[in-house]
Amino acid sequence: MIVDCPNCGKQISTRAELCPHCGFARGGLSDDQLREFRRRKIRDRIYHLKMYSYAVITLFLAAFGWYWWDTEQFQHRSSMGPVLLLAVGMVAYVAVRVLLVLARRDLKKLG
Repeated sequence: MIVDCPNCGKQISTRAELCPHCGFARGGLSDDQLREFRRRKIRDRIYHLKMYSYAVITLFLAAFGWYWWDTEQFQHRSSMGPVLLLAVGMVAYVAVRVLLVLARRDLKKLG
């Protein structure tokens, strides 16, 4: 029977003691222990995505500050640097939030 490795998610045989892709030792783990392992892995991913989200918000705020400074408090036109950084920050924030929603959905599926 073929199942997904709880560590890397790639398909392995249930007879394999070690995952050939990542080296995860399935050993004598029960199904409950494997489900808890998957849950912890998803929670770690959610934590890291939240940290990326904070970093992107900081980038966005820094770009806005640069834009404000460059326009001398909105009195002149800005150069393209802060505008591009604002756009990159916005796109990155949306991407991180989408990944965060998907990770939370995966965690909810596990129960």
